[in-house]
Amino acid sequence: MTQPWTFVFAVLFTLIGQRTFSQKLTISGTVRDAMSGELLIGASVGDSISGTGVHTNAYGFFSIEVPSPDHYLKVGYVGYLPVYLKNLSKLSFPLEIKLSQANNLNEIYVRENKVLGSPIGSLSIPIERIKAMPALLGEVDVLKALSFTPGVSTGTEGSAGLYIRGGTPDQNLILLDEVPVYNVMHLGGFFSVFNPNSLKSVDLYKGAFPARYGGRLASVIDLTMKDGNNQKFGGEVGLGLLNQKLTLEGPIIKNKASFIISGRVSTLGLTSLLSLRKRPGSGTGEDRVYRFYDLNAKFNYQINKTDQVYASIYNGYDRFKYAEWNTNNGKETESAVGNNWGNTTATVRYNKVFSQKLFARFALLYSKYTSEFTNNVEDKDVNEQSSFYRNTNAGVTDWGGKIQFDYFPANQLSVKFGLDATRHSFSPFVTKSNYNGLFDNTKEGQLPAYQLEFYVDGDIALTPQIRLNTGLRYSLYKVSGRAFYNPEPRLGINWSLPGNWSLKAGYSVMNQYLHLLTNNGFGFGYDAWLPSTDKVAPSRADQLSVGLYKTFPVSGWELSLEVYTKRMKNLIDYPDGTNFTGLLADSWDAIVIKNGIGRGKGMELMIGKNMGRFKGSFAYTLSKSERKFAGINEDSWYPMKYDRRHNLSLTAGYMIGKKWTLNTTFVYQTGHTVTLPEAAVLTGNGSAPKFIYNNRNNGRMPSFHRLDIGAVRSLTTARKRKAELSIGLYNAYNRNNPLYLDLKIQRSNSDFKPTEIGIKQVSFLPVLPYIGYTLKF
Repeated sequence: MTQPWTFVFAVLFTLIGQRTFSQKLTISGTVRDAMSGELLIGASVGDSISGTGVHTNAYGFFSIEVPSPDHYLKVGYVGYLPVYLKNLSKLSFPLEIKLSQANNLNEIYVRENKVLGSPIGSLSIPIERIKAMPALLGEVDVLKALSFTPGVSTGTEGSAGLYIRGGTPDQNLILLDEVPVYNVMHLGGFFSVFNPNSLKSVDLYKGAFPARYGGRLASVIDLTMKDGNNQKFGGEVGLGLLNQKLTLEGPIIKNKASFIISGRVSTLGLTSLLSLRKRPGSGTGEDRVYRFYDLNAKFNYQINKTDQVYASIYNGYDRFKYAEWNTNNGKETESAVGNNWGNTTATVRYNKVFSQKLFARFALLYSKYTSEFTNNVEDKDVNEQSSFYRNTNAGVTDWGGKIQFDYFPANQLSVKFGLDATRHSFSPFVTKSNYNGLFDNTKEGQLPAYQLEFYVDGDIALTPQIRLNTGLRYSLYKVSGRAFYNPEPRLGINWSLPGNWSLKAGYSVMNQYLHLLTNNGFGFGYDAWLPSTDKVAPSRADQLSVGLYKTFPVSGWELSLEVYTKRMKNLIDYPDGTNFTGLLADSWDAIVIKNGIGRGKGMELMIGKNMGRFKGSFAYTLSKSERKFAGINEDSWYPMKYDRRHNLSLTAGYMIGKKWTLNTTFVYQTGHTVTLPEAAVLTGNGSAPKFIYNNRNNGRMPSFHRLDIGAVRSLTTARKRKAELSIGLYNAYNRNNPLYLDLKIQRSNSDFKPTEIGIKQVSFLPVLPYIGYTLKF
């Protein structure tokens, strides 16, 4: 029987072989912003006579064939004035086209990627729109902006973790300049580590994934950092309630080399430092200290028109410490627990244009994530001092390389093919301690794993109206002498219909070789990434989706409707009460519940408007996501924790004159599931009853809904510098959204005997005003 991926290769290479050898003229080059020199991703290059066109790739490169030098090309990008190219035969290879921003630059909107060749379930959000959204204490966030699109929801109040089409946050592949970021949360999840000031583009894939992406089941979030202005020096300073920000960018060599550096530091941490005071001679107390920072930097050098080098880094860290102390007559005792976690990533890339039709990229990648749980006890006296500690670290370090070629044999066909190789080094619960009886396993704790993946992606125009996205990814994963081999076919079709309608469909298979263990006990961010083993197989998912789309070019309205069905296998779960921070008697893969299966289905509707003074979007998702494990719920299906039947969101912006912009967001979600006790056993000694649990996720939280409003005022300083003042309200009507449910025992007033179990909702974030100021220079 012929395998489906064999058909993919047959179609792809047959079309390559059918390319004619006519005397068509090939035009290629890059498209940049004239003011900053930034490469523009997704700029359109079209032949107005033949009606064919292409778009620039992730590095601003394009290649297009024209039947005759007499034709002319139009180069355009949203918010920029178009450029027309004539006398094509006299142009030199490769071109460097610069577009100037139009006067309507302030028009910002959420737009779905409507390029005919783009896969179903893909969308982009302009960074300007993200910055305009009201947010928690004024801290705009990339991942939370994605939660206002269909099929994407958040966890608990304030969380930046994304649950996409029935998946969990660890099933999202999040890339920053092509490097995976393992933990994307600051402040325990209230906002992400991605600084919008350092980003150029944000792309989400949740449907038919291109074959160049792999390793996760739910989605791919691809973030690209800015290159830096290669024309003039500038930057901006941001002052807010949560953190302070500074961004600097400018040319190193004008028109050839540039840099950008962007950093944030927590205001909370500075406040803690300023409020520290000397402890009194006697008494007890508590200290809580939380700090975070992140830093992005990128440098690039254009060697010549065909060669360019990039280097980018990210470093961010969170520290949380809770201490209890006691002082008495000069003797002091302190016990403290804490969480420290952070990421470091680095990318070095070399781009080479080999010919009019062949573009190549070579990259070296580094990613390190560490998650540490600390426990310390100190006794200080006048004559002696003793200290005991236990540090448990769970981290992962990646070294890798990527090679990708973009080949453009004809306007009707573009091919991407390449190789990804990664060496993982896992540190599962590495413990170092000077407590008696505890061992130091820092040397034995390293677990290496190797990953090698080949892929080919084809974008084929079968007719002017029908385009095929097809590809295959083949992965090899090796750990502890065990090897896994998995093919991942991908197939998508896009059919352009009359009246600006289009129909899309896609099918994809994804494998995930990593598993995330999250501590159910103490902590903000203590978790551990671990590889598949001979006991825990890789997770696998397949998804089928179909969508219908309509655009109204004159008014700027857009409509999309997608439906999907998804199945997963080899999922894991944890026994109730599992705490992975302790020293485990058994290995983790012997403790977790294995071989679970999952299923999900949903319908996603989005209506958006992106022209005029009023812009906004309406998104609605109707979905269902379930899990099934042997030994749980009598082997029957049960809803996953963050299964939300209804998810509705609204974003709106309105420009008042040239100075003010009003923005609002509203979200409604069905409450997520919880496991509630069905009974309690009374004890004869008067102690608290023991709860009896039966079915997993048998209850639901109250519904979640929230309105945020904000306004942005454009200012000009006395020195003619641009500035912005942002004000607003988070949770404007003070909704008591549930954070968790607390079980209380109701007792009789007469004999104090237990009578019933009460459930109390605990809320966290009330109405919160915010103010922020940004100065650009």
